[in-house]
Amino acid sequence: MRARSCYLQTRKLVFIGRPLSLNCKLCLTFLVSALLTVTAAAADISGIILPVFDFTQPAGTNGWTPAHDISQIARVEEGLLIRISGSDPYIIGPPRNYPSGIPLWLNIRLRSDKGGMCQVFYSNAGFSEPQSVRFSVPQDQWHEARVRLPSLGASYRIRIDPPGDSGTCTIAWLKFEPRVVIAPPTWPVPALPQVGPADPRIKSGDLEILHGRDVPGQFQIRVAGNLMAVGNTNAMLGYMVGSTPKWMPLAPVTNGAFRIATSKSANSQTDVDSIKIECSIPDPDGATWRIEQSFSIHAPGIVRIVSTATVDQARDVFYLPMLTLLPGLGSFGTNKTQALFAGVEYLENEPSSSTADLNPPASNRQVPDTAKITFPLMAMAVQGRFLGLSWSPDRDGTFCAVFDSPDRIFKSTGHLMGLLFPGSDGNNREENSVVPYDPARLNPNQPLTIQAFVIGGAGDSVVPAIQQYVQLSGLPPTPPMGMTTNQFLALAANGWLHSTIRDGNRYRHATPGFNSAPAADAALYMDYIAACVTDHELVNELGDAARSALAEVAAADYNSAQIGHVRFPAPALIYGAVPQNIIKSTTHAQNLLSQFVADGTIFYKPPASGPDYSSTHWSKEANGFAATYINALLEEASFAGNPGLIDAALRHLRALDKFRNTVPRGAQTWEIPLHTPDILASAYLVRAYVRGFELTGDQSLLDQARYWAWTGVPFVYLTPPTDKPVGLYATIPVLGATAWIAPVWIGLPVQWCGLAYAHALHQLSAYDKQGPWEQIADGIAISAIQQTYPTNDTAYRGLLPDSFNLRQQSRNLPAINPATTLAPAIRALHLPTFYQFKPFRSFGLYVHAPGQLTDIEERPNSLRFTVTPWSQRPFYLLINGFGHTPTLQINGTATGLGPPHMFQASEGRLILRLEKRAVVELGYPALASLNIEWLRSTSLAKLSWPAKAADFALESTQTLESESWTRLTNPVIANMDRLVTTDAIVGPMRFYRLAR
Repeated sequence: MRARSCYLQTRKLVFIGRPLSLNCKLCLTFLVSALLTVTAAAADISGIILPVFDFTQPAGTNGWTPAHDISQIARVEEGLLIRISGSDPYIIGPPRNYPSGIPLWLNIRLRSDKGGMCQVFYSNAGFSEPQSVRFSVPQDQWHEARVRLPSLGASYRIRIDPPGDSGTCTIAWLKFEPRVVIAPPTWPVPALPQVGPADPRIKSGDLEILHGRDVPGQFQIRVAGNLMAVGNTNAMLGYMVGSTPKWMPLAPVTNGAFRIATSKSANSQTDVDSIKIECSIPDPDGATWRIEQSFSIHAPGIVRIVSTATVDQARDVFYLPMLTLLPGLGSFGTNKTQALFAGVEYLENEPSSSTADLNPPASNRQVPDTAKITFPLMAMAVQGRFLGLSWSPDRDGTFCAVFDSPDRIFKSTGHLMGLLFPGSDGNNREENSVVPYDPARLNPNQPLTIQAFVIGGAGDSVVPAIQQYVQLSGLPPTPPMGMTTNQFLALAANGWLHSTIRDGNRYRHATPGFNSAPAADAALYMDYIAACVTDHELVNELGDAARSALAEVAAADYNSAQIGHVRFPAPALIYGAVPQNIIKSTTHAQNLLSQFVADGTIFYKPPASGPDYSSTHWSKEANGFAATYINALLEEASFAGNPGLIDAALRHLRALDKFRNTVPRGAQTWEIPLHTPDILASAYLVRAYVRGFELTGDQSLLDQARYWAWTGVPFVYLTPPTDKPVGLYATIPVLGATAWIAPVWIGLPVQWCGLAYAHALHQLSAYDKQGPWEQIADGIAISAIQQTYPTNDTAYRGLLPDSFNLRQQSRNLPAINPATTLAPAIRALHLPTFYQFKPFRSFGLYVHAPGQLTDIEERPNSLRFTVTPWSQRPFYLLINGFGHTPTLQINGTATGLGPPHMFQASEGRLILRLEKRAVVELGYPALASLNIEWLRSTSLAKLSWPAKAADFALESTQTLESESWTRLTNPVIANMDRLVTTDAIVGPMRFYRLAR
């Protein structure tokens, strides 16, 4: 209902000549000396009146109007009831005057039956995205949010966009208050700590720490003998007495107040394996602080540091550095090769907290909300070495991390990594401030302790630091799914059948906001679920819906008419029309090729209208942008089986060598800057390099797949961000924001991006079984299942939210179709194989199967395998790469290559139509059959293979249990049509293979 006037409550802030209370602090200015007490100095804001909109009062809704996608607003006893009727709902309030020059807090109490993201706009003109804030709201419970607003001014209106696209949201009130901060001091500039040859030192692998004998922080950290970082001997402590903030140096003031000791275990291989320092420091208000720090060898290349602070009187502390590292001070300065703050920053030699990926204030992330940190690791690589800092995260938010590269906080002429008390929760401080809004109480004689680990070693990137972190901390177990496998399949089935993703016999990629289209993968996944469940009613319903969905799709479009983010060329292998879909793949591959320049480069082209997402990047190209096209090109060329297309795709893949040891970025330029670090870039790079390895056997391509797989790990939550059930293995998409502004994706998981990465890791795990890929991928899939809309959400049941709010455990629209979750979940839940691409490089053959290949036998003149489909209907097997006509046996019976099969000799292609499980045997000579002869008298093995396989390399291993094969460089001679070499037999067994 429209109201004639607004009932406005006001609060008057009055100061009556006494010290400022902690409930309303003002910005304070400090001067620092050796020991200094500071008093408040602030502008006079007495008499300021701030608006309060109390919708529980009879006239509280006056002036508020339903502006868009709102069917009704009405005042009820609990507040303003908003009935939502569309995907972009908002209400607008009356103009009000706010004090200029004073940042504000907005406090809002609301309840949403959907939950999700709420957005508040503020403007005295037109509303725009930059003049707005977002916060998450839990589902169906009262929630009080406290969000930062800048200073406003006269005649500002507030617009509220409640969560959801239907249902109701009730707002009780909006209140405003000044947002005031404790200003930091003029920090003393850190100096290079002096250590001498007689000072204690510990060494672990390439990592060495030396500590001086005078003050805390007087240490140097070296890697392979090179200075990498130092401590801060000029650290400060800040605490509050009443309303008065005080600062003091964290340094002894009398002789004997600092002590250092060393110890050595009985079986130690070094002179010293631990160092401990203790320091007693009096404060000017009568308390004594005790600072302790111990350094001990934990494992090769890892030193454990335990920092403890204790005070004998209660203190309200707003700044206490528990550990400070200053990489580069006294050595490489402000330069670096790479730097990482897991979940927050992933940098080349560029500044952190930059505006290349998002605008202020969100770009300021030196002291971020701890829930944004995916796992506790800060790292830096420079000059072929890396240094990292990890720590044991606390569940109650006691501590926080600070990261600044270069160090603009202390101006140390290096970089900054550190651990602070109090913590950072997204609301208790500006995220670029080491000082929070309010202090935290330290009770007397209760130690405050944090454990950290310094890691270091050789490395040209931060990837070795990520690897060492995983080795140090291990991977968490996959979280509980919250349902059985059958319940998940039923939930996914209901997503296809009964959610708003379905529009008759067509399906939307996501809802709301997306049009429906023919979708062959919708039909395929419904048929797959029907093959896995036993509920006859559900099986029949899925079968009917799948047939109707497939009828909407032209046969030649079976593989291209897909709406999932993870796609396979599987529909044609189940439903037929394989030749027509091969033609479509060929055409698509040719179109993709046309977008590259001759050297394999593909450039981002800004749209004619809209943002130029390359404007903050140093180039028009990026690894993730290129990999998006190259991965698609490789997959289409592989299905088409066209040697020319495959060769061109591989050339373009090798052109990605220019991006070796760089940061993954630029895969989502429809809304994200080209510069922005991106898990989807990692995913496409892994997929492209794995497919390149499958096609060639080139180990260097597999090495690159491993590298890019590690670059995606920092986007995955490997420690719980909150104490809520959903969080582990959730994945943030990018380290930036849409159009530099909002939504800000740091700390906001977008699981579909992680699922694309999980799919890539599953592919890699087939060839790198020693890596952590299977567990990470499975964890991501299980997290997606946790995030899926439940059965009782009638509109979105079985769908994946676009993003997930970790603290509120609520979901954000649009909701995405089940295909993206199903693809990795099938593997994680050990369900029947959905699709397999299997290379047989020694024959030059490549198989596409809608199922699993097992019982593989490769002989010099034949290839045999068993194919087990998931479907009970007839299916198709596509085999590419034939140089001449093979013979064929199916289930032991010689079979011709005519109908129902098809052999296309000129294309080197065989399409088999099979039913149920089948044993396939091809009479076809191997390109690279290896002959081994043991020369007993010399303990040598004589090895020979066809000269036509000259592009294969000879590899050996001592056990087939190992994935480690060594490429032999023994001299090879040509003998007629054979290549011959010898190798010394070492150990009881030796295995050989030809690989490429």
